[in-house]
Amino acid sequence: MPHSKSAAYQLATRWLYDRIDYERMARPGTRYRFTLDRMRELIRRLGHGDYLANPASKPESDPRTRASIVHIAGTKGKGSVATMTAAMLTAAGHRVGLYTSPHLVNLEERFRVNGCPASPSQMTDLIDSMRPIVQQMSSEEIGGPTFFELTTAIAIEHFHRCDCDFWVLETGLGGRLDSTNVFQSNVSLISSIGLDHQHVLGNTVEKIAKEKAGIFKPGVPAVSGVTRPPARDVIRDVAQEVGAPLVELGRDFQIESITDHVSGADPLDAAWGSSFELAHRRWTRDNKPAESSLPSPIDPADAPVTSTENSAADATTTFPARTQVSLSLEGQHQIGNAAIAIVALNQIGISVGPESLDALSRLQIEARLERFRLPTGPTVVLDAAHNPDSIAALVATIRSRFAGRKTVGVFGTSVDKDANAMLDGLHVCLDQIILTRYHGNPRFVPIETLAAAAQETAANNAPGSSTNTNTDETWFATEDDPLTACQTAIESAGEDGVVVICGSFFLAAELRPWLSGLVMQEC
Repeated sequence: MPHSKSAAYQLATRWLYDRIDYERMARPGTRYRFTLDRMRELIRRLGHGDYLANPASKPESDPRTRASIVHIAGTKGKGSVATMTAAMLTAAGHRVGLYTSPHLVNLEERFRVNGCPASPSQMTDLIDSMRPIVQQMSSEEIGGPTFFELTTAIAIEHFHRCDCDFWVLETGLGGRLDSTNVFQSNVSLISSIGLDHQHVLGNTVEKIAKEKAGIFKPGVPAVSGVTRPPARDVIRDVAQEVGAPLVELGRDFQIESITDHVSGADPLDAAWGSSFELAHRRWTRDNKPAESSLPSPIDPADAPVTSTENSAADATTTFPARTQVSLSLEGQHQIGNAAIAIVALNQIGISVGPESLDALSRLQIEARLERFRLPTGPTVVLDAAHNPDSIAALVATIRSRFAGRKTVGVFGTSVDKDANAMLDGLHVCLDQIILTRYHGNPRFVPIETLAAAAQETAANNAPGSSTNTNTDETWFATEDDPLTACQTAIESAGEDGVVVICGSFFLAAELRPWLSGLVMQEC
């Protein structure tokens, strides 16, 4: 049963949203011109200064009694990696705080402990505890914190109050100057590198990779899912410069034996997900590969490695060189995300046993290739893809799962996104697209602008799929109301068709409650 939201909650959250919020600005500012000094000061005043990286004073608490921190950055996939990591740790018996952004429907979704969002009453108390500190800082030269700085601080305070022994922190944007980067992590992860937020992070993958690799810490293991140069090479250079032991997908661990669950089955009736085998090096205690651990090709030996050390910072626990993994999450990109999460836990001495792997096999994440089955009508796929790389991953799944079926898209996006590139990517799998906008945030791209981009896409590309017979003028339509856009797409797709909703977290947030009420979600 949903928690009721009191007047005190409404006042508290209104005060929070009044802070400078780059997620809601129509023309996003340049937060990355700022330093992290204000965030560090906020954390000190909350009493958590011993968690800061390179603290000015010696930590007051014993490091062995402090929570361990998993820190995750990436262009796409970082939220999924964070959620997978938290799910595996929870299944292993740990008390785990998970901080992700943005939320889909409720602010409390950003702050989860063992999978459960904070309650409205907890949120009210947490926000109210921040107000005296914020008011004091606002009166000083350092200035008051932004919305994201505050939500990060709220997450840390919430996890502290809940006695979490692990904090899993997803960066909001970039890495080097993200507010989550003030903490001393135990392992750093990069899920992927692509072009997104160029107005803040830089207009090349090299610049973006350097910003995201800014989460690396001296002596702290780092795990990267980036396999292609030049981004891969930048990440290697930063790791070497910082002194962070780097473990890489494709070099130190590999994905093999990928099998779709739908092999030989009707994709509309089969389960989402896939199974794969993770093959990886075995490491010595000082995080160096054992001599004979990974010849080329990978040694199929599955003997485990054990450590006599008990410290979570040093130990390498029992972990086979080959691990069978099944996922209910759809998409080949989720396989890489799962592999990164598993290897990262191994790097900090966490044994990924049957309970953790079972948690992965059952994990569902909202608006990540989330499938809804209408009682009478098409299959609806809701995905928060909002950059060219995530659109490419979405398109690959739609083409492999629903080849030959009429596919209609519903698309709206934000002003800081590359709408042209995303529409170009979608054209290869959509027979028709309905352009719309979200209404709860001022960052939407006007429909007229999207229509001009879609016109250009239709004129410059051949028909996208084998069933696409639309002319340039009929490939796209416009509708200001997203619910009406969805209803139109459902009617157009027909009972055996597919509707794909994508382009923005904000669009997904407005449409998911309606879809959940309309159909029974496939699990």
